Amino acid sequence: MLFRNIANSTGSLELQGLEQMVFPEYTEHPTPATAQTNQPEEKGQNKRKGKKTDSSVPKRSKKNDSRRKDGSPDDCAGANNERSPLPAPPRISLRDLMEAETKLVFGDEQDITHKSLASTATQLMCQAAEIGGPPSGPNLSFLPQIDKWLDVALQDANSYYQQKKYATAASRFTAALELCSKGTVFEKPFNADYEDICKVVSFVESRIVACYLRMKRPNPALLHCYRSIQLNPICFQNHLRQAMAYRLLGNPCEAVRGAMIADYIYWLSGGNNRHISKLIKLYWQGLLEVALSMEKNFSVVFTPWSGKPSINIIEKMEEAFRKLHPAFTDYIFTDPRGGHLLPQTTDWSQPSSTKSYFLTLGFRTRNDGDFLHKLLHRRSPTFTGQRSPFTPPSYRDLEMMFEIQGKKILPVLDFIKCTKLSVGFSQGSGIIERLQYASVLGQLNRFREHMHVLQYTLAELAVAPYLQDISPSDTELLLALMADTMDTLEGKRSDQERVWNAMQKVNRQQKSTKITQTKN
Repeated sequence: MLFRNIANSTGSLELQGLEQMVFPEYTEHPTPATAQTNQPEEKGQNKRKGKKTDSSVPKRSKKNDSRRKDGSPDDCAGANNERSPLPAPPRISLRDLMEAETKLVFGDEQDITHKSLASTATQLMCQAAEIGGPPSGPNLSFLPQIDKWLDVALQDANSYYQQKKYATAASRFTAALELCSKGTVFEKPFNADYEDICKVVSFVESRIVACYLRMKRPNPALLHCYRSIQLNPICFQNHLRQAMAYRLLGNPCEAVRGAMIADYIYWLSGGNNRHISKLIKLYWQGLLEVALSMEKNFSVVFTPWSGKPSINIIEKMEEAFRKLHPAFTDYIFTDPRGGHLLPQTTDWSQPSSTKSYFLTLGFRTRNDGDFLHKLLHRRSPTFTGQRSPFTPPSYRDLEMMFEIQGKKILPVLDFIKCTKLSVGFSQGSGIIERLQYASVLGQLNRFREHMHVLQYTLAELAVAPYLQDISPSDTELLLALMADTMDTLEGKRSDQERVWNAMQKVNRQQKSTKITQTKN
């Protein structure tokens, strides 16, 4: 749900109406979780039944109708609204979502035919044959000649893929990946550029991902997705494959973020086909609708606003939220940094026409969201749940931390960042919290999940410089996080020496100092 912000004669904000967005002149957005949850799309017989009228029930005037079609109150109707509300646009159907996903994720398969050694390098382009995507990086068509044995392995794997023998194809692509790990990438390996090698290996990883996605095996697909993004973060289809894997796993928030990043990377890498961008935005919007409909513990309102709002404006946003969602007012949080984006009002090529939103979350119970207050007001917040924070955590403490971080904190942070391109690396971005969560997984000997979380973080860190301007201090933190994450994956050093654990240690020392000063 969206509010239109209009400055009146006094310059103050007026939150006018609850309005669906209609692209491009107006904004459109699916009804938030609380209003659209369990609201099936009208089609077929249900739609026809809705046209029948009962003579025993008085008809309401359309002019004075203050109810929306989805059953929620329509604040646009009334004397204070100068424009009549537009009819709510239909939601993205599952069929349209699947069609868009198939075209975007598997549309490049016509291009993956290694007919000769001379043509192989030109096939290593992240583009869809049906919709003509952009190259996945500069000078990609000028890659050196790849090794003949690698080319044979890729042709062999691709032949099985074309026969729809995806399990065999995955094993053959894995064999090709092993050749790459032994240095068999280019015919002249000593003259090869590191970035060129990364693009080739990322391509092979992406083919393994495609095989697993065809087999509907998202878990192994996701692991190879992470690696393909780490090696080539500016290939937009790598992010689309990741989005599909998350959708299959029932994690729509991460799927939404993957589609949003794919749309931005497509534009950033030189894509100028508006049909492709619209198709990605359709996919992005459909996934966002799914994410909103699945949230049960909180409700959402997006408010268009540029700049930093005053405390008075935030209070008005939250007061309007209380009126709209009285069942979700036990704890209300408005992200003060703003910068949230919606697919229907985002045009990367025209920043002036792209709307930025503030996100307000309302929770059924205070305990589900009050940790956000710490993220907002503390420099280095921790959520360990330990009774003795200066001693090594017991197994019971670790299990409590696993529950708090994995089922309470991270899902909310994932939702907050799923509509935000630039999230940074500080506390509250989800990066530090996920790495702290990885430490807990490692101490609980949940090594498979531990590896997945670390690979996920490396992929996020790899693409981060393309999504935001990075200050020198952020660059230093980014490099430290990447180095420590790689060291952890390789089993180097004690886990207590990591950057994210050092942040917890500093915070505990600050707490101890404050307690001592209070006693004195």
